[in-house]
Amino acid sequence: MGQGSNTETTLPVEKKAAAGHATTAESAAHGARWTVAAMIARQFGRLGFAVVLARMLGPVDFAIVGAATIYITLTAVLLETGIATGIVQKEDLRKADEGTAFWTVTGIGALVSVLTVVLAMPISNFLGIPALQPVLTVLAVGPLLKGLIIVSAARLQRDLRFRALGLGEIVATLVGGALGVAAAELGAQYWALVWQQVATDLLCLIIWAAAAGLPGLVMDREAFRHVRKFGVPLMGSQMFGYVSRNADTIIVSHYLGQAALSFYMIPYRIMLVPVSLLGNVANRVAFPIIARIQDQPQQVRRIYLKITQVIAVAVVPGMLAVAVLSPQVVETVFGPEWMPAVPVLIALTTTGILESLTTTGGSVFMGTGRADLALRWSWIPLLVCLPAFFLGLPWGATGVAAAYSVAVLVITPFQVHAIGKLAAFSLLDWGRAILPTVLASVPAVGAGYLLTLWFEGFGIPVPAVAVIGLLVIAVLYMAFLRIVAVELFRDSLTTARLLVRGKLGAETEEV
Repeated sequence: MGQGSNTETTLPVEKKAAAGHATTAESAAHGARWTVAAMIARQFGRLGFAVVLARMLGPVDFAIVGAATIYITLTAVLLETGIATGIVQKEDLRKADEGTAFWTVTGIGALVSVLTVVLAMPISNFLGIPALQPVLTVLAVGPLLKGLIIVSAARLQRDLRFRALGLGEIVATLVGGALGVAAAELGAQYWALVWQQVATDLLCLIIWAAAAGLPGLVMDREAFRHVRKFGVPLMGSQMFGYVSRNADTIIVSHYLGQAALSFYMIPYRIMLVPVSLLGNVANRVAFPIIARIQDQPQQVRRIYLKITQVIAVAVVPGMLAVAVLSPQVVETVFGPEWMPAVPVLIALTTTGILESLTTTGGSVFMGTGRADLALRWSWIPLLVCLPAFFLGLPWGATGVAAAYSVAVLVITPFQVHAIGKLAAFSLLDWGRAILPTVLASVPAVGAGYLLTLWFEGFGIPVPAVAVIGLLVIAVLYMAFLRIVAVELFRDSLTTARLLVRGKLGAETEEV
């Protein structure tokens, strides 16, 4: 592969981006709705499929799916962030940059695929799940497919072509999920998840490659230096984050067994819904905008705090409501045999709230080109969470979950401080942004919980109690929020609309 010249011209889209913020705002506005739709389809599609499998397989067999999810998450961390993210952040992108990133991430994907096959048996033995070996062997094709996908997806994100990204995710999620459900109906059991995952990755590759095209064979040393400087530290930080977030499931599986893993994984997936849904939507839309205004920290500050407020308005009351109504929610959605998951779900409430509120910090680190800081600060969760998991282990899966929440509570101020140094805000500013939501949520959830207990005394069916309780909490919360912070209520609705329309950056600059 030949080396590129330093005088190589930038891609045409960069000339358009340099024309002004108007083009950026218009492009974001055109496609950001697709981002929201895609995230909703993907997160609720995956959660819905997990619910179907949980009810069909039961706790013991579902542990195989949970263990496979650990692997799927690892490959996503290795390939979906890091190297390809440099394509979005780099100011003057050349074809050699794309080609170098493509071949690097594809090579990593191929290496991970080979390692997956080799390590399938040791991993299954360590986790105590023999049936996991053939599952991992088949899933080994996933990293290679992801490696072929990632650069095309990054190119679409850089160009603010959220429509193409969203359409690919929606189609792949729906078709892959349909194939998975069909396989489950035909008796495939946990293999249904395997076929769903492979089909989803393959469809994403086809759709995104058709929209953005696959990069050519051009590589050069300058491009590889950028890949190494930006991508490798970010990949390292994500790897540390992966270990700190998934070591709990590995520890539970190894020391407590398959059933305990299932009762841990279901609440964990519920906890991840707001983290993945709201965080990914905000990151995908905010990252390219922040990358273009990275030299204006006050505007980055405004965008970040606005997004944090929107997430808080939705997540704080939602997670608290699920916690207090967890017995009714678990029995209604998953069935009576999953009731041991209730205390785990309650214990993970703090984790779900705080991780949702800090997950968008990645857009600040990446958008300002400070992946090195992301790597540096990623050590803190690893050092705090890992010993916490072992400390909670004597109390079973619930003890591990409670230890996780305590660890996240300790870590959050440090994470906010690191983000604030780049976005010109303090921990106090961050606290002020979310405090009104907390003040409105606590009395609403408390009153809703007491009303739920009253309804149960009349012998109302559990599903009806769950629905009534959630509706009562929602109504009371909206009323309390309008009393405590009516301006926050209105601003959050406005910010959410701007975020969905891709106009948040433009609005910030105009003020």
